[in-house]
Amino acid sequence: MYVKQAFGKVFGATLTSKEKKALDIEINRQIAEADRQHEDNIDALVLYQLKVQLGFGPKRLRRFYENFAPALEELIRHYEMPDSPEWLCKEMLKRGGVDVEAWNKERSETK
Repeated sequence: MYVKQAFGKVFGATLTSKEKKALDIEINRQIAEADRQHEDNIDALVLYQLKVQLGFGPKRLRRFYENFAPALEELIRHYEMPDSPEWLCKEMLKRGGVDVEAWNKERSETK
């Protein structure tokens, strides 16, 4: 690591490619850990919105949950892989005309 300084104050650093890769792996590990800590709340949010917006009952919510939970776990594992490709669900939606990234960008610009 090369530390950038001016007038005795640190204002940045340049990481080697190995350090950058190690940092990315650690960041992704922490994202996965945070997702696991908030798993119940993520599940509850999605299930509640399905109930309120689409009228799903307990049986249908359970069926959705049984398929959603493994997909969420797969996403968490995806975070932990170094040099992982684009997330498959995002790519498949994009192929079908649903660009989640663009929607999020639009929403953030209107705030």
